[in-house]
Amino acid sequence: MDEFVVGLDGSEESELALRWAVAVASLADVPVRAVEAWEYPKLSVVPGTAPLVSPAEMDERTATDVRDLVTKVLGVVPRSLSIEALRGPAAAAILQTLTTDSVLVLGSRGRGGFTGLLLGSVSRECLEYAPCPVVIVRHDRPPVERDGVILVGKDGSDGAAKALDWAVTLGQMTGARVAAVYAWDAGVSEVNPRLHKRLRAEAQSSVEGWVSGSGAEVGSIEVEGEARAKLAELAGRLDAKLVVVGRRGTSRLRGLRTGGVTSYLVSNSPTTVAVIPPVTDDTA
Repeated sequence: MDEFVVGLDGSEESELALRWAVAVASLADVPVRAVEAWEYPKLSVVPGTAPLVSPAEMDERTATDVRDLVTKVLGVVPRSLSIEALRGPAAAAILQTLTTDSVLVLGSRGRGGFTGLLLGSVSRECLEYAPCPVVIVRHDRPPVERDGVILVGKDGSDGAAKALDWAVTLGQMTGARVAAVYAWDAGVSEVNPRLHKRLRAEAQSSVEGWVSGSGAEVGSIEVEGEARAKLAELAGRLDAKLVVVGRRGTSRLRGLRTGGVTSYLVSNSPTTVAVIPPVTDDTA
């Protein structure tokens, strides 16, 4: 990761994203790019409306708004933070500026979000199509040493392996502890106790074998139950500062970019979620 890109829109959620991005980027020693997109209102083409402000002036106004917001939230514009005004619809404009080495940080809801809408349309589109990790921030507490726990969901997919690698890298940069979680389910309401014991042992062996190949110190947790619910439950119980998952799991349907577990977590996790894209994306 060589930059953190944080999308701002004036909402309280984007302010949380800004605090989180700056805090983690400073620990990881990488720069932050704060961006906001603008576009002309559709009514501006109606005859009789006020003349349009030039694109250059709109860029300047947007950059000033971003600078004012950063100063309000942080007290000062850090030297490691740059400001950029983007032209066009927010999601498309942001996506065009990203590389595979970026980390995009967004709030869980935008300025136009409705009460009860747990994930804004811009965040959702960026999650689906970003070539880099996307972090959906729910609080401004970064994963740091002493109290920082990063959970990684395991499902046997290549995406989960990439998620573990990314989490380990972030943990090394910030001092946070990383734990891999494997949720398993016997699949029946009642199961023979001996079979149940064997399934639990296999799950434990699987997750321990997975983390041992990471080359880093990673904890392992096996838990019985539905993966998405158990990950969310563990995140709350362990006060995890971050949950990391691959964008698609092993049970994905062709053409569905965001898997069921991932979709659930970005909308229902009690903590911040990082979604890691696959190594290659054949549906692009």
